[in-house]
Amino acid sequence: KDPRQVGVAELGEETRSKMCEVREETGPGTMEARLATLEAIVRQQQGEIQHLRNRVGMLEAEAGHVPASNKRAKLAPPPADAFSPLGDEAVSYCASYLGACDLVQLGRTCRRFGAGRDGGRPSLVDGAARQIFHETATADEKECLARYEGGETHVKLLKELEGLRKPLELDILFRGISHFGSTATIQFIHCNDGYVYDKGSAISSHIMRSGRHYANFKATQMASDEINIGIIRPLLKKNDRMDSEFHPVCWDDFRTRYDSDVDFTIRASHWGDGNVNCCTYFGDGACYWSSGEGEGNLFDREWPRNEGMGVDPCTMGLLLDLNAGTLTVYKNSRRLGVMKRGLTGEYCWMVTSCEECMISIERAVPPE
Repeated sequence: KDPRQVGVAELGEETRSKMCEVREETGPGTMEARLATLEAIVRQQQGEIQHLRNRVGMLEAEAGHVPASNKRAKLAPPPADAFSPLGDEAVSYCASYLGACDLVQLGRTCRRFGAGRDGGRPSLVDGAARQIFHETATADEKECLARYEGGETHVKLLKELEGLRKPLELDILFRGISHFGSTATIQFIHCNDGYVYDKGSAISSHIMRSGRHYANFKATQMASDEINIGIIRPLLKKNDRMDSEFHPVCWDDFRTRYDSDVDFTIRASHWGDGNVNCCTYFGDGACYWSSGEGEGNLFDREWPRNEGMGVDPCTMGLLLDLNAGTLTVYKNSRRLGVMKRGLTGEYCWMVTSCEECMISIERAVPPE
Protein backbone atom coordinates (compact mmCIF):
# COMPACT_ATOMS: atom_id res chain seq x y z
CA LYS A 1 0.00 0.00 0.00
CA ASP A 2 1.18 3.51 -0.79
CA PRO A 3 2.74 4.80 2.48
CA ARG A 4 1.60 8.32 1.61
CA GLN A 5 -2.01 7.18 2.07
CA VAL A 6 -1.40 5.53 5.43
CA GLY A 7 -4.34 5.56 7.89
CA VAL A 8 -4.93 4.87 11.55
CA ALA A 9 -4.95 1.09 11.04
CA GLU A 10 -1.30 1.12 10.01
CA LEU A 11 0.00 3.32 12.87
CA GLY A 12 0.86 0.58 15.30
CA GLU A 13 -0.61 -1.04 18.39
CA GLU A 14 0.48 1.70 20.80
CA THR A 15 -1.32 4.48 18.91
CA ARG A 16 -4.53 2.45 18.51
CA SER A 17 -4.44 1.61 22.21
CA LYS A 18 -4.24 5.30 23.16
CA MET A 19 -7.18 6.12 20.92
CA CYS A 20 -9.28 3.41 22.55
CA GLU A 21 -8.41 4.77 25.98
CA VAL A 22 -9.62 8.23 24.92
CA ARG A 23 -12.96 6.81 23.70
CA GLU A 24 -13.54 4.99 27.02
CA GLU A 25 -12.99 8.09 29.20
CA THR A 26 -16.18 9.87 30.21
CA GLY A 27 -17.20 12.85 32.33
CA PRO A 28 -16.61 16.59 32.00
CA GLY A 29 -13.63 16.51 34.35
CA THR A 30 -11.57 14.59 31.86
CA MET A 31 -12.22 16.89 28.85
CA GLU A 32 -8.92 18.77 29.04
CA ALA A 33 -6.97 15.57 29.51
CA ARG A 34 -8.76 13.95 26.56
CA LEU A 35 -8.02 16.96 24.37
CA ALA A 36 -4.32 16.89 25.31
CA THR A 37 -4.17 13.17 24.57
CA LEU A 38 -5.82 13.62 21.17
CA GLU A 39 -3.41 16.41 20.26
CA ALA A 40 -0.49 14.16 21.19
CA ILE A 41 -1.91 11.39 19.01
CA VAL A 42 -2.33 13.77 16.06
CA ARG A 43 1.25 14.96 16.40
CA GLN A 44 2.47 11.37 16.54
CA GLN A 45 0.45 10.47 13.43
CA GLN A 46 1.82 13.46 11.56
CA GLY A 47 5.36 12.54 12.49
CA GLU A 48 4.92 8.94 11.37
CA ILE A 49 3.30 9.93 8.08
CA GLN A 50 6.04 12.47 7.35
CA HIS A 51 8.68 9.85 8.12
CA LEU A 52 7.08 7.48 5.61
CA ARG A 53 6.83 10.21 2.98
CA ASN A 54 10.47 11.10 3.42
CA ARG A 55 11.40 7.44 3.04
CA VAL A 56 9.37 7.13 -0.15
CA GLY A 57 10.97 10.28 -1.53
CA MET A 58 14.44 8.92 -0.89
CA LEU A 59 13.65 5.60 -2.57
CA GLU A 60 12.16 7.31 -5.62
CA ALA A 61 15.10 9.70 -5.89
CA GLU A 62 17.52 6.75 -5.84
CA ALA A 63 15.51 5.17 -8.66
CA GLY A 64 15.63 8.43 -10.68
CA HIS A 65 11.86 8.83 -10.66
CA VAL A 66 9.99 11.88 -9.25
CA PRO A 67 6.21 11.46 -9.59
CA ALA A 68 4.00 14.43 -10.41
CA SER A 69 2.08 13.92 -7.17
CA ASN A 70 5.15 14.51 -5.03
CA LYS A 71 4.74 18.02 -3.59
CA ARG A 72 8.44 18.26 -2.92
CA ALA A 73 9.25 18.19 -6.62
CA LYS A 74 10.55 21.48 -8.02
CA LEU A 75 8.36 23.06 -10.64
CA ALA A 76 9.86 24.40 -13.82
CA PRO A 77 9.77 28.20 -14.15
CA PRO A 78 6.84 29.55 -16.18
CA PRO A 79 7.57 30.48 -19.78
CA ALA A 80 8.37 34.10 -20.60
CA ASP A 81 5.00 34.54 -22.32
CA ALA A 82 2.99 33.11 -19.42
CA PHE A 83 0.92 36.30 -19.21
CA SER A 84 0.45 36.65 -22.96
CA PRO A 85 -3.14 35.30 -22.87
CA LEU A 86 -4.03 38.35 -20.71
CA GLY A 87 -4.35 41.51 -22.75
CA ASP A 88 -3.07 44.88 -21.55
CA GLU A 89 -6.57 45.95 -20.61
CA ALA A 90 -7.06 42.92 -18.36
CA VAL A 91 -3.68 43.43 -16.68
CA SER A 92 -4.44 47.11 -16.07
CA TYR A 93 -7.82 46.21 -14.62
CA CYS A 94 -6.24 43.74 -12.17
CA ALA A 95 -3.54 46.27 -11.22
CA SER A 96 -6.18 48.90 -10.50
CA TYR A 97 -6.91 47.12 -7.21
CA LEU A 98 -3.38 47.83 -5.92
CA GLY A 99 -2.02 50.77 -3.94
CA ALA A 100 0.86 53.00 -5.03
CA CYS A 101 3.60 50.99 -3.28
CA ASP A 102 2.27 47.70 -4.65
CA LEU A 103 2.15 49.19 -8.16
CA VAL A 104 5.82 50.15 -7.84
CA GLN A 105 6.68 46.57 -6.92
CA LEU A 106 4.61 45.24 -9.82
CA GLY A 107 6.40 47.55 -12.22
CA ARG A 108 9.74 46.11 -11.10
CA THR A 109 8.78 42.52 -11.86
CA CYS A 110 9.17 42.75 -15.64
CA ARG A 111 9.45 45.22 -18.50
CA ARG A 112 5.95 44.51 -19.74
CA PHE A 113 4.45 46.03 -16.58
CA GLY A 114 6.95 48.77 -15.73
CA ALA A 115 8.41 50.01 -19.04
CA GLY A 116 6.81 52.53 -21.38
CA ARG A 117 4.98 51.12 -24.38
CA ASP A 118 5.11 51.80 -28.10
CA GLY A 119 3.93 55.16 -29.34
CA GLY A 120 4.99 56.97 -26.16
CA ARG A 121 2.23 55.37 -24.13
CA PRO A 122 2.82 55.03 -20.36
CA SER A 123 3.56 51.69 -18.74
CA LEU A 124 0.75 49.36 -17.71
CA VAL A 125 1.44 50.19 -14.07
CA ASP A 126 1.27 53.95 -14.64
CA GLY A 127 -1.88 53.51 -16.70
CA ALA A 128 -3.48 51.63 -13.81
CA ALA A 129 -2.42 54.39 -11.39
CA ARG A 130 -3.94 57.00 -13.70
CA GLN A 131 -7.22 55.06 -13.75
CA ILE A 132 -7.31 54.75 -9.95
CA PHE A 133 -6.54 58.44 -9.46
CA HIS A 134 -9.16 59.80 -11.84
CA GLU A 135 -11.86 57.38 -10.70
CA THR A 136 -11.40 57.79 -6.94
CA ALA A 137 -10.08 61.33 -6.35
CA THR A 138 -12.64 64.02 -5.56
CA ALA A 139 -12.64 67.41 -7.26
CA ASP A 140 -11.00 69.01 -4.20
CA GLU A 141 -8.32 66.30 -4.06
CA LYS A 142 -7.53 66.75 -7.75
CA GLU A 143 -7.23 70.48 -7.18
CA CYS A 144 -4.75 69.85 -4.36
CA LEU A 145 -2.68 67.52 -6.56
CA ALA A 146 -2.21 69.34 -9.84
CA ARG A 147 0.20 67.21 -11.86
CA TYR A 148 3.60 68.67 -12.63
CA GLU A 149 4.58 68.76 -16.26
CA GLY A 150 7.73 67.02 -17.35
CA GLY A 151 7.79 63.49 -16.10
CA GLU A 152 5.78 63.12 -12.90
CA THR A 153 4.22 59.67 -13.05
CA HIS A 154 0.68 58.85 -12.06
CA VAL A 155 2.09 56.32 -9.57
CA LYS A 156 3.76 59.24 -7.78
CA LEU A 157 0.52 61.22 -7.98
CA LEU A 158 -1.42 58.29 -6.52
CA LYS A 159 1.06 58.09 -3.63
CA GLU A 160 0.47 61.80 -2.97
CA LEU A 161 -3.29 61.14 -2.99
CA GLU A 162 -2.89 58.40 -0.39
CA GLY A 163 -0.85 60.81 1.75
CA LEU A 164 -3.51 63.50 1.39
CA ARG A 165 -6.07 61.12 2.91
CA LYS A 166 -3.98 60.23 5.94
CA PRO A 167 -4.09 62.14 9.23
CA LEU A 168 -1.53 64.92 9.48
CA GLU A 169 1.63 64.26 11.47
CA LEU A 170 4.38 66.43 12.91
CA ASP A 171 6.99 63.82 12.12
CA ILE A 172 10.17 65.87 11.55
CA LEU A 173 11.40 66.83 15.02
CA PHE A 174 14.31 68.92 16.23
CA ARG A 175 15.79 69.60 19.63
CA GLY A 176 13.57 69.98 22.69
CA ILE A 177 10.53 68.27 21.19
CA SER A 178 9.02 64.81 21.60
CA HIS A 179 5.85 63.06 20.49
CA PHE A 180 3.11 62.60 23.05
CA GLY A 181 0.75 59.68 22.45
CA SER A 182 0.87 59.96 18.64
CA THR A 183 2.86 61.58 15.86
CA ALA A 184 0.14 64.22 15.55
CA THR A 185 0.85 65.61 19.04
CA ILE A 186 4.13 67.14 20.20
CA GLN A 187 5.40 68.35 23.54
CA PHE A 188 7.98 71.08 23.97
CA ILE A 189 10.04 69.90 26.92
CA HIS A 190 12.58 71.52 29.25
CA CYS A 191 16.23 70.49 28.98
CA ASN A 192 18.73 70.89 31.79
CA ASP A 193 21.73 71.66 29.59
CA GLY A 194 21.18 75.39 29.11
CA TYR A 195 18.90 74.77 26.15
CA VAL A 196 16.53 77.58 25.21
CA TYR A 197 13.26 76.72 23.54
CA ASP A 198 13.79 78.84 20.46
CA LYS A 199 16.10 76.25 18.93
CA GLY A 200 13.58 73.53 18.11
CA SER A 201 10.78 73.03 15.59
CA ALA A 202 8.32 70.34 14.52
CA ILE A 203 7.43 70.02 10.84
CA SER A 204 5.00 67.89 8.86
CA SER A 205 6.48 65.94 5.96
CA HIS A 206 3.19 66.24 4.03
CA ILE A 207 3.76 68.57 1.06
CA MET A 208 1.04 70.98 -0.08
CA ARG A 209 1.50 71.85 -3.74
CA SER A 210 -1.78 73.41 -4.93
CA GLY A 211 -5.41 73.93 -3.93
CA ARG A 212 -6.73 74.74 -0.45
CA HIS A 213 -5.43 73.14 2.77
CA TYR A 214 -6.76 73.69 6.28
CA ALA A 215 -5.28 72.48 9.57
CA ASN A 216 -6.27 72.95 13.21
CA PHE A 217 -3.54 73.44 15.83
CA LYS A 218 -4.78 72.68 19.33
CA ALA A 219 -2.57 74.24 22.03
CA THR A 220 -2.75 73.11 25.67
CA GLN A 221 -0.60 73.26 28.83
CA MET A 222 0.71 76.64 27.70
CA ALA A 223 3.18 78.54 29.87
CA SER A 224 2.82 81.59 27.60
CA ASP A 225 1.61 82.57 24.12
CA GLU A 226 5.13 82.47 22.62
CA ILE A 227 4.15 79.89 20.01
CA ASN A 228 4.58 79.98 16.23
CA ILE A 229 2.38 78.03 13.84
CA GLY A 230 2.72 78.34 10.09
CA ILE A 231 4.29 77.06 6.90
CA ILE A 232 7.78 76.37 5.60
CA ARG A 233 9.28 74.97 2.43
CA PRO A 234 9.70 71.16 2.22
CA LEU A 235 12.99 70.10 3.73
CA LEU A 236 15.09 67.04 4.40
CA LYS A 237 16.69 66.48 7.80
CA LYS A 238 20.22 65.26 7.08
CA ASN A 239 20.59 63.16 10.23
CA ASP A 240 18.52 61.38 12.87
CA ARG A 241 20.01 63.28 15.81
CA MET A 242 17.43 64.68 18.23
CA ASP A 243 19.81 67.42 19.43
CA SER A 244 19.87 69.18 16.06
CA GLU A 245 18.75 72.80 16.35
CA PHE A 246 16.41 74.45 13.87
CA HIS A 247 14.34 77.56 14.46
CA PRO A 248 13.73 79.53 11.25
CA VAL A 249 11.66 82.18 13.04
CA CYS A 250 14.64 83.41 15.05
CA TRP A 251 17.02 83.67 12.09
CA ASP A 252 16.17 85.24 8.74
CA ASP A 253 19.20 83.49 7.22
CA PHE A 254 18.05 80.02 8.30
CA ARG A 255 18.75 78.42 4.92
CA THR A 256 22.51 78.97 5.30
CA ARG A 257 22.72 78.94 9.10
CA TYR A 258 21.30 75.40 9.35
CA ASP A 259 22.80 74.06 6.12
CA SER A 260 24.71 71.29 7.92
CA ASP A 261 21.51 69.80 9.37
CA VAL A 262 18.77 70.69 6.85
CA ASP A 263 18.55 70.41 3.07
CA PHE A 264 16.13 72.77 1.30
CA THR A 265 17.28 71.98 -2.24
CA ILE A 266 15.35 68.71 -2.67
CA ARG A 267 12.23 70.41 -4.08
CA ALA A 268 13.38 73.99 -4.66
CA SER A 269 12.35 73.72 -8.31
CA HIS A 270 8.71 73.70 -7.14
CA TRP A 271 8.86 76.89 -5.08
CA GLY A 272 7.56 79.19 -7.78
CA ASP A 273 8.70 82.79 -8.04
CA GLY A 274 7.73 83.87 -4.51
CA ASN A 275 10.31 84.61 -1.80
CA VAL A 276 8.22 83.70 1.27
CA ASN A 277 9.97 80.52 2.36
CA CYS A 278 8.73 80.59 5.96
CA CYS A 279 5.63 82.31 7.37
CA THR A 280 4.16 81.92 10.86
CA TYR A 281 1.48 83.30 13.15
CA PHE A 282 3.00 84.29 16.51
CA GLY A 283 0.95 83.87 19.69
CA ASP A 284 0.53 87.60 20.26
CA GLY A 285 -1.04 88.02 16.80
CA ALA A 286 2.05 89.06 14.86
CA CYS A 287 3.02 87.71 11.43
CA TYR A 288 6.59 86.66 10.68
CA TRP A 289 7.91 85.77 7.24
CA SER A 290 11.35 85.28 5.73
CA SER A 291 13.11 84.13 2.58
CA GLY A 292 15.69 82.36 4.72
CA GLU A 293 18.42 84.41 3.08
CA GLY A 294 18.19 87.68 5.00
CA GLU A 295 14.99 89.07 3.52
CA GLY A 296 11.74 89.20 5.46
CA ASN A 297 9.55 90.98 7.95
CA LEU A 298 9.78 90.34 11.69
CA PHE A 299 6.55 90.47 13.70
CA ASP A 300 4.19 92.40 11.45
CA ARG A 301 1.07 93.30 13.45
CA GLU A 302 -0.63 95.31 10.74
CA TRP A 303 -2.59 92.54 9.05
CA PRO A 304 -6.39 92.99 9.32
CA ARG A 305 -8.15 91.78 12.48
CA ASN A 306 -5.00 90.35 14.03
CA GLU A 307 -5.59 88.90 17.48
CA GLY A 308 -3.46 87.01 19.97
CA MET A 309 -4.16 83.45 21.05
CA GLY A 310 -3.80 84.05 24.81
CA VAL A 311 -2.62 81.48 27.32
CA ASP A 312 -5.82 79.48 27.73
CA PRO A 313 -6.19 76.26 25.70
CA CYS A 314 -7.46 77.11 22.25
CA THR A 315 -7.58 75.89 18.66
CA MET A 316 -5.90 77.99 15.99
CA GLY A 317 -6.69 77.23 12.36
CA LEU A 318 -4.67 78.04 9.26
CA LEU A 319 -6.04 78.00 5.72
CA LEU A 320 -3.37 77.84 3.03
CA ASP A 321 -4.99 78.75 -0.29
CA LEU A 322 -2.39 78.18 -3.01
CA ASN A 323 -4.89 79.16 -5.70
CA ALA A 324 -5.10 82.67 -4.23
CA GLY A 325 -1.62 82.63 -2.64
CA THR A 326 -2.92 83.49 0.85
CA LEU A 327 -2.60 82.30 4.45
CA THR A 328 -5.70 82.95 6.59
CA VAL A 329 -5.91 82.65 10.39
CA TYR A 330 -8.81 81.28 12.49
CA LYS A 331 -9.26 81.17 16.25
CA ASN A 332 -11.67 78.66 17.75
CA SER A 333 -13.38 78.33 14.32
CA ARG A 334 -13.73 82.13 14.01
CA ARG A 335 -12.09 83.71 10.99
CA LEU A 336 -9.64 86.48 11.92
CA GLY A 337 -8.33 87.46 8.50
CA VAL A 338 -5.74 87.02 5.76
CA MET A 339 -2.31 87.21 7.37
CA LYS A 340 -0.09 86.86 4.28
CA ARG A 341 -0.42 87.13 0.50
CA GLY A 342 1.86 86.36 -2.43
CA LEU A 343 2.53 82.71 -1.57
CA THR A 344 3.64 80.39 -4.38
CA GLY A 345 4.90 76.84 -4.66
CA GLU A 346 5.08 74.06 -2.10
CA TYR A 347 4.82 74.30 1.69
CA CYS A 348 4.60 72.13 4.80
CA TRP A 349 3.01 72.85 8.19
CA MET A 350 5.36 73.89 11.00
CA VAL A 351 5.24 74.60 14.77
CA THR A 352 7.80 76.22 17.07
CA SER A 353 7.61 77.36 20.68
CA CYS A 354 9.67 79.37 23.14
CA GLU A 355 7.96 77.89 26.22
CA GLU A 356 6.66 74.55 27.46
CA CYS A 357 3.39 73.52 25.82
CA MET A 358 1.62 70.72 24.00
CA ILE A 359 0.35 71.11 20.44
CA SER A 360 -1.57 68.74 18.19
CA ILE A 361 -2.34 69.06 14.48
CA GLU A 362 -5.40 67.84 12.60
CA ARG A 363 -6.53 68.08 9.00
CA ALA A 364 -9.99 69.67 8.85
CA VAL A 365 -12.51 71.53 6.72
CA PRO A 366 -12.42 75.35 6.91
CA PRO A 367 -15.21 76.67 9.19
CA GLU A 368 -16.55 78.83 6.37
